[in-house]
Amino acid sequence: MDERLTPQERIRKKKDFLTIYRTGSRYRGRHFHLVYRANSFEFPRLAVVVSKKVGNAVARNKIKRRIRALFRRNKSLFKKPMDVVLIAKMEILDLSVSDLAAEFFSALERIFREQPAR
Repeated sequence: MDERLTPQERIRKKKDFLTIYRTGSRYRGRHFHLVYRANSFEFPRLAVVVSKKVGNAVARNKIKRRIRALFRRNKSLFKKPMDVVLIAKMEILDLSVSDLAAEFFSALERIFREQPAR
């Protein structure tokens, strides 16, 4: 299993963000929201959005690092290729790494329960 997060696995273009926001489904969690939709690639892609309301640059980068690490270590959990935009809420600062992982995994389970693999 490749545990890298390659540039192809990141969502970076504004056009991609707008498409996902416009046509994607939403999961609203206690500590973050997910906007997701199936993609035409053979791999899942991720973007992490953390606004300045959440904290200073150090706190925002810490959150992004943790979430990216969860994604890259658990890419095999994605049953089908999809684009995922994770939008962090202020409450995410209080989470431990294990609690963040548990909530992330439960969100993925719920997403795939709602949208069965093809």
